[in-house]
Amino acid sequence: MKLKMDELELPKTEKVKKLARIMNLIKKNGNLLGVLYAYRDGGLIAENFKEKIDFDNFTSMCASVLESAIGLSHTMGDRKAARIIAELGTQTIVITECDEKTFLVLDLNYESNFDVILEKMEDYIRKLIFLY
Repeated sequence: MKLKMDELELPKTEKVKKLARIMNLIKKNGNLLGVLYAYRDGGLIAENFKEKIDFDNFTSMCASVLESAIGLSHTMGDRKAARIIAELGTQTIVITECDEKTFLVLDLNYESNFDVILEKMEDYIRKLIFLY
């Protein structure tokens, strides 16, 4: 994807629309239950989940788990934590660091196509980072 200079400062409504399209694409292509994009301090940027949950609490918890995993990776010889996977009954939560400011959470189950998302993960993340 080539980036145009005029896209560097998109109006907020355009950013929100592009973000929604990217998140819908991730969710649809992976047959996911939900996608969440947030700031590393726990602030929610956007979510697209089938079920409604306490996103303030959920996002903060995911941010804490990510920060703990990053700390753990440093104690293990400065390895980079690629993604954190938590199995919750029939669902799996995958937390992926996007950059120093943001992270992505994927909610999947046995019907999801996580391999499809993994193949394009870097591209999706690059597009999200560009917007925020």
